[in-house]
Amino acid sequence: MRPAPAVSSRCCCGQERRTHQVLAGYEAGVPTDSWQASKNTRAQPTDAYGTIEFQGGAHPTKAQYVRLSYDTRPELLVQLFTREWNLELPKLLITVQGGKANFELQPKLKKVLRKGLLKAAKTTGAWIFTGGTNTGVTKQVGDALLLEGQQRSGRVVSIGIAPWGIVERNHELLGHNRDVPCHSISSPRSKLAVLNNRHAYFLLVDNGTQGRYGAELILRRKLEKYISNQKLQPSL
Repeated sequence: MRPAPAVSSRCCCGQERRTHQVLAGYEAGVPTDSWQASKNTRAQPTDAYGTIEFQGGAHPTKAQYVRLSYDTRPELLVQLFTREWNLELPKLLITVQGGKANFELQPKLKKVLRKGLLKAAKTTGAWIFTGGTNTGVTKQVGDALLLEGQQRSGRVVSIGIAPWGIVERNHELLGHNRDVPCHSISSPRSKLAVLNNRHAYFLLVDNGTQGRYGAELILRRKLEKYISNQKLQPSL
C-alpha cells in the first residue's frame, strides 16, 4: 500500500486505503514512493471464480470466469482451459486488439468483419482472444458473435482477457464456484467497464490496481506466445 500524493485517503493503486489489510512486516510507504505490483501486493488464492449468467437480452448466455494474478504462468492457464473448462487446444489462435473507444461500423464493414472472422474461426477450430469488455473493437467482435449466433452453438471459443480492477461491480463476482446473474447493459454507470455478454470465458487479471487498464497486457502476451509454441491440434 502506497498513499497517493494528492489524496491521503487513497492508495496509489487507485483504491481507498481503508480497503487494504494491514499485514505484519509490511510498512506503509511515503507519498513519493512509486507503487509497483511486484513489491506492494501479495498473491493469495483466488477468491472469485464460477459462471456469469448474462440476462436481459433476447438470448441469455453464460460464461465461465476466474480472477487471477497478473503473473500467473501461461502453462497453468492452459491447464485451466483444458482440464477445468474442457477445451481442446486450438488449431489457430485469433487475437483481436484495439482501442477502448466506442465506434459504429458501417453495415458493409460490419458484415465483412462478421463473415471473415467467424469463417476463420469455424473452419479452423480457433480460439478468439479479445479485451473482454463491451467497448471498442471487442464490442464489434461481440456483435459478430451475436448476429451469427455461433456462441450458442459452441463452435467459436471466445475468451475475454480484462483487468479485474476495471470491471463494474466486480465485488459481485467474489466467491468460489458461483453462479452470478448479470443483467446485460451497453455501458456502465461509472467510469469502469462491463463485460461483453457474447464471450464464453473470461480471465480477469488482477495486479492490485483499481480503475486502470494494463494489468492484463503482459499475461496476455505471454499466454499468446506460449500457445503459439505448442503443438496445436491437427486439422482434419
